[in-house]
Amino acid sequence: MERTLSQNEAKVVLSLEWRGQRTVTLAELRTELAASEGYARYVAHRLVKKGWLERLRPGLFQLVPADRGREGVGDTHPLTVGAILVEPYFFSYGTACTIHGLTEQVFAEVYVACTTLRKPEMIRGNRYVFVRVREARFFGYEKTTVLGEPVQMATRERALLDAIDRPRYAGGIGEVSRIVGRAGPDLAWERLLEFAGRWGESAIVQRLGYFLDLHDVESPREVRKALLKLVRPTSKVHLGPRRRWGTTGTLARPWNVIINVPEAVLAEQRERRRRVRFRTESGKG
Repeated sequence: MERTLSQNEAKVVLSLEWRGQRTVTLAELRTELAASEGYARYVAHRLVKKGWLERLRPGLFQLVPADRGREGVGDTHPLTVGAILVEPYFFSYGTACTIHGLTEQVFAEVYVACTTLRKPEMIRGNRYVFVRVREARFFGYEKTTVLGEPVQMATRERALLDAIDRPRYAGGIGEVSRIVGRAGPDLAWERLLEFAGRWGESAIVQRLGYFLDLHDVESPREVRKALLKLVRPTSKVHLGPRRRWGTTGTLARPWNVIINVPEAVLAEQRERRRRVRFRTESGKG
């Protein structure tokens, strides 16, 4: 059905288009229309029905701009939706590892790093998990383009550290092991070293060093020495979460990592789950 607009509806759509605003809240509609909440809800309902707005969650709508055609084809890419749910943000963990080709694991969630505590949201059949990151560690991402829309994505090195830091958002400790192995040949070592230093935590460097050795990843000698300097001499850490894997295991030097995860787990393939598909510019999965 061809999209039409009344005078007030056109006022809202044109204002959003001119400002380049991708989303609008019910409160913003009230201000734009200088009207009551009831009338703002009515206009929002009409714009959704006509294909000019798409409801993302109660009180939040996404514009379906004029260049989407007369019938108003909505944007269904999970990343472009995730990019407008919270500010500041960047995609990381399993989502970024998938984009960077570091994992063959399939994920039923989209992982969004942000600075606030937020509950997961279900939008268009996709579950968005918001991972709170302290402001001091909110770095290591860059702007990339998905179907012509800019999104903030963790770099390969940042995604790797995030996976090591919180394996539950990257397929588990076994998949994290394989992620490090796949990432090794293409890592920007200076950037990785910078990020590890800024992280300010010995444990993540210890686990990183162990995985690099496990997969025989060749790193520049000076980088290895610098990583070892970031390890606290008295620090001993468990490879996997103690609640899941217990506390016993052999000690791997020089990283002082207690290998409490069975060797088979680091090589096994996890059961496949429904995948959130990230189409490229060409539309291929």
